[in-house]
Amino acid sequence: MYTAKGQLDRDALIRQHVPLVRRIAHHMIAKLPPNVELDDLIQVGMIGLSDALTRFDAAQGVQFETFATQRIRGAMLDELRGN
Repeated sequence: MYTAKGQLDRDALIRQHVPLVRRIAHHMIAKLPPNVELDDLIQVGMIGLSDALTRFDAAQGVQFETFATQRIRGAMLDELRGN
């Protein structure tokens, strides 16, 4: 997804991958204690998604969704470790 100027359309990519963030958060919340909020995981996951968009390099030969999944999950785990 690119803009008319040939740049990556970050907003469209974020909107497209919100279900991925939600899916990862729902998967993780099932294994966590009840004091962890789903919305908190989703919020941190969105930060991870944004970070993935910034760091992704298609020349590395990996699909964006695979790369983003690792960044999102990592952001969530980092947040959980910080608490």
